[in-house]
Amino acid sequence: MHAQAIEPALSIVTNIDLALATGNMHRIRRLHITINYLYDPYPGLFHIHAYLHNVSCHWQRVHTLELAVRGNHALTRTQPIGSIEQYGQIVHTTRALAQLVPHVKDLRLGGLCPSTLAHVVYATVVREHGARIKRLRSNYALLECNDIALDSLTHLDVGFGSVRECQIPSILATTLVSLSLSSIPLDFEWLPFADPNNPIISFSSLRALSVSYRSVRHNESLLMPARPCTLRFPMIEYLHVMAPSTWYPIIACSEFPLKTRNMHIDGAIALIQQLNIEQLPRIGHLSLNLICDDSHDMNTALDAISDICRRASHTSTVRLEVFNTSDITVTSTCSFITEVDIKAPVAARTVLAIIRTMPKLVRLELAGILCSPQHPIFPLTLPTISHIRTLSIIQHACEPARLHHSNNNYSQDSCVAFVQFLLLHLPYLSVLNTRQISDIPIRTFVRMQVLEYPRFANIELNLQ
Repeated sequence: MHAQAIEPALSIVTNIDLALATGNMHRIRRLHITINYLYDPYPGLFHIHAYLHNVSCHWQRVHTLELAVRGNHALTRTQPIGSIEQYGQIVHTTRALAQLVPHVKDLRLGGLCPSTLAHVVYATVVREHGARIKRLRSNYALLECNDIALDSLTHLDVGFGSVRECQIPSILATTLVSLSLSSIPLDFEWLPFADPNNPIISFSSLRALSVSYRSVRHNESLLMPARPCTLRFPMIEYLHVMAPSTWYPIIACSEFPLKTRNMHIDGAIALIQQLNIEQLPRIGHLSLNLICDDSHDMNTALDAISDICRRASHTSTVRLEVFNTSDITVTSTCSFITEVDIKAPVAARTVLAIIRTMPKLVRLELAGILCSPQHPIFPLTLPTISHIRTLSIIQHACEPARLHHSNNNYSQDSCVAFVQFLLLHLPYLSVLNTRQISDIPIRTFVRMQVLEYPRFANIELNLQ
C-alpha cells in the first residue's frame, strides 16, 4: 500500500492490502507497517488505523508486529513535537492502532532515523503491549519507556546507535533467555535489569548474551558506571562481546559458569592481553576477531591468543588484523590462528615466517609485499615439506585456503617470482587474488606448470 495524505512526502508500506485482497486477514500472524514521512507521522498512523479498523475482528491472530516510523534525517533528528495537541493525536491514534492487534507477543521496532515523534510512537506501542510482549527488538534506544515494566520478556535486542540516553524499559532479568545490546557506552548502567535492593543482577535463565561497545575517545577508555554492579550469568551458553577500547566491562564485572558452549570476541589484542584468563569460563567453541597495531608486540599478541584458545575445546575462526606500519618480526608459534589480514606492506621473509609459525592458517590477506633491493627475497626458504603439509589442515576447514595479495610500487619481477614460489609451496591453495602485479607471467607460469602440478588447474585466479 502506498498512500498520499496530508503530507505530500508520506508513504506507507504494509502487508495489510495483500491480506485484504486475498481474503486472508484471519490467517495473518505477522503484521508489517512502515510509515515514511517528512514532517509528521500522524497522517500515516491515522490512515493505518482506519484501514485496520474497518475489519478489526480479523486481526486477533497477529502475534508479530513489525513497525517502522521513518522520518527525514535532516529534518527530524532534533525535531520537537509541535504542540500538546499533536502529541495527544499521535499517542491516541497509536494506542488505538495497537489495540486492534491485542495479542502481539513479538514486537519489532525499526526505522533508520530516530526522531522525537518516532520515539513517542514506539513508547506508546510498548506501553500498550508491555504486559504480553515476549520478544522485543528495536533499532535504537526506547526513550520515554523507562517507567514501563516488561516482566514477561524473554528476548531483547536493542541497538542504541550514537544516542547518549541508552534507555530501555524495566525488565525482569530472571525471565530473559536472550539479550543483545549494541553500541552501548563503557559506563552503561544496568539499572533497567536491577533490583534496587540488590547490587547483584542475576540473569538466571539467560542462554545467549551479545554486547557491543561503541567506539570511544582516548580519555573515555576507562569509563566506569556511576553505580557499578555485579552481573551473574549462571546458565550462559553463547557469549559475544565486541569492544574497540582497552577493556571489556561485561567480562570484568560479571560472573560466569565454569563452562559455556560458545564464545565470540571482537576487539583489540590488548583486551585479550589484559583479560584475567582464569575469570573466563571453559569454552566449548571459540571464535576471535582481533586487531593488532604498532602499540602491540606481535609475538606477545600471539602468546595471548594461544592462552585464551587453550581454554576452548574447539576453535573455529581466529582472525587477526594487523595494522602495524613497521615491519613485523614473527617468532612465536600460534597453532590457533586461521586468518591473518595485514594492512601494511611487509617483507617477503615475514610472509614466510607467518606461514611457518601459524600452521592452521587458511586465509592470508596482504596489503603489499616488500620485494626491492632493500628487502631481498632470495634465497627463499619455507618450512620443510612436512611443515607445508601442516597447512593441509585447511582441507578440513569450511572455506578453502585463500592468499589475498596486493602490492604497489615494488619490483614487479621480484613480486611475480615470489607469487610463483608460493604457488609451488602452498599445496592446498585454491584461490589467488592479486592486484597491481603483472598477471601475464603468473598465468603463463600456471599454464606451463599444470602438467607437473595438476592442482594448478583447480586454482581460481583473480588477477587484476
